[in-house]
Amino acid sequence: MAVRKKTPTPTLSPSVAVAAPVTAAATSQTDILSLLNATQKKKRVSKAHKNAMTMRAELWPDLDENRLWRRNVNDGFSTIPRTLSLIASIIDDLAKKETGKSQAAGKTYFGLWCRVWDENLLIIENETAYALEAGYPGERNTTTWRSHMRVLQRLGFIEVRDGAYGPFNYVLLLNPYIILRGLKDQIPQKTYSFLLQRSIEIGAQGDLLENSGKEEK
Repeated sequence: MAVRKKTPTPTLSPSVAVAAPVTAAATSQTDILSLLNATQKKKRVSKAHKNAMTMRAELWPDLDENRLWRRNVNDGFSTIPRTLSLIASIIDDLAKKETGKSQAAGKTYFGLWCRVWDENLLIIENETAYALEAGYPGERNTTTWRSHMRVLQRLGFIEVRDGAYGPFNYVLLLNPYIILRGLKDQIPQKTYSFLLQRSIEIGAQGDLLENSGKEEK
């Protein structure tokens, strides 16, 4: 900030506030770490993207990109946890322990994530459509779908409120990593270790580690 010489100037009105300069001390250590982590993550993603594109060009030199589904070009995509397929498999195992019989509740859970937006809230007015997407085309499709939804509710992956369109009119999707951490004792150690390993690879381990605070991410 430039320093002006003291010269006679009109007195500022008391209502005029002078903004204090932003100093390094005003920035918390947490903010600095978050910024560094974000920068490092961006560099890793850029490097991985460059490497993948190099390999793709080598292996498919005549590729017509119009044959690809690209998130940045095509519409109709959803943001989901990268470990969702593994989480769905774990849910199937947990559902079997919960009910005593095989139940593919993981497919139902996967279908919910394919529908949800950033509010994490689903307003379900057509249960049949959700049942079909989960792979239940028969006459008892909604009955099967509802039974799996109840399993997801009991396990803690979702919270529900009933409404005019049924008992699952409103569904709230909770953070699956936090739920899985709470169910750790019910998950085989080998499976949980693999989930943790994969989460570390993608930088999503914070909610799986009990002693890891948000500021450490």
